[in-house]
Amino acid sequence: MKNNVTRFIFGIILLISLQTNAQTNDYKLENQFMNCVCSMFDDNGTELKKRIKNAEKELVKNEVLANTRGESYIALFKNIRTAIDGRVATFGISDYVIQSLMSSSNAKKYNACMGKMMQDAAYKDSKINKFITLSTTSGSNPKITDLTSKMLEIFEAKDFNHDFYKYLTFSLIDKYNMANKK
Repeated sequence: MKNNVTRFIFGIILLISLQTNAQTNDYKLENQFMNCVCSMFDDNGTELKKRIKNAEKELVKNEVLANTRGESYIALFKNIRTAIDGRVATFGISDYVIQSLMSSSNAKKYNACMGKMMQDAAYKDSKINKFITLSTTSGSNPKITDLTSKMLEIFEAKDFNHDFYKYLTFSLIDKYNMANKK
């Protein structure tokens, strides 16, 4: 009996560790996404990364983020209204990327790169796929609190150490800040 319980526990631990690896702890797809975006710029994304870093500093300065750790991003998502209540300016990160996509050669390059990423075997069960599915099924203008609560079901604090998740956060803030100004 004790031997069966030990095997069962070992099996559960093994299953959990395999599922954790399937969740792309190496951020391979997130790296591919950011590489796709950065490849559109002559500076290979240096300015974009600078804008992401500056947006993060602005949120800390305005006490919307406690610090730059992932737990602060989770708290921000739980209280997202503080980021769109007029305390912070629009960062322009989305506009910067969209402006680059206006070039047909950049759009083709980006689409080819994203297509390759979406063909990756790890894509189907990835967080990035879950986010894309969420964002395309939530309608064109969902309530921000509904969207962020669903995102929190996908993302973990450690994810926000990666530029992809910061990019999503600041793009989301940009979108809803612009909507609130209209």
